[in-house]
Amino acid sequence: MGDVTEEELVQIATNFLLNSPPGEFMEVVTDVRALLPNEQLLNNTAAETFREYNTEQMVQVASPNNKHQVLITKHGEVADGEYLDPRGNQVISYDHIKQEVTGARPIDGELDSDVEPYRAAFDDEAVKYISEHYPHGATTVYGKKQGNQYKIVVAISSSKFNPSNFWNGRWRSTWQITFGAGGGQATIDGKLQVNVHYYEDGNVQLNTSTDKHLQAPAGDPSATASTVIKAIIKAEQAFHASLDTSYTTMGDTTFKALRRALPITRTKIDWNKIRTYKLGSEMSQK
Repeated sequence: MGDVTEEELVQIATNFLLNSPPGEFMEVVTDVRALLPNEQLLNNTAAETFREYNTEQMVQVASPNNKHQVLITKHGEVADGEYLDPRGNQVISYDHIKQEVTGARPIDGELDSDVEPYRAAFDDEAVKYISEHYPHGATTVYGKKQGNQYKIVVAISSSKFNPSNFWNGRWRSTWQITFGAGGGQATIDGKLQVNVHYYEDGNVQLNTSTDKHLQAPAGDPSATASTVIKAIIKAEQAFHASLDTSYTTMGDTTFKALRRALPITRTKIDWNKIRTYKLGSEMSQK
């Protein structure tokens, strides 16, 4: 391996793993193991690397003895391998190497009783939103008190894996809402991330993120949750629309520029005619 040290090899391998496309982590693990001169190099750091990947990706797991799904996130980590499931009123144990839930225990002081009415109200509104807009998604809502401020975290993760058609994708958004116990104005800070991998006869990835900073009035739990979630919905829909616009722009400009202007016929392509031909072909097939 030349002058590359074992420490550098581990760092390179870890970087590959942490940047694995959604739904393909174990495949990347297998490939990386095969590239290393000593498999033990990866084993020594696997526990921490797997934990970092799973929590950063906010993987979805089934809540034990419940019908909902819960997210494995940094915000919900209460101990090594233990994660809050507030809606299920429990703390679940998660094995990052096996990537499975191994048990659960009742919540024992992990939820702040003062913040809980707000957290529960946000959870209700977030679940409604997810059920309407993210058929493959899940949400987990956390709450805590910081000084005289309440802090709610709404985590959303939605994945769809379609390896038979050579693509996988994941949406992630995390919203941190801070407001005073007596109401007033709520500050909303969000991070939205999309990662899609298409790999039929090639390797194309969309990996984009954006930050959002919003405000909304705060009052009682129900009103605050309703107002804030409406603001979140509006922001996420605007991001969806911007992605659609980007796809259209890339199709009409960027990708077109990548094609050669003169094909084998040595005649410049008239892209407007191509579009007309395609439409005519589709109409004749109906």
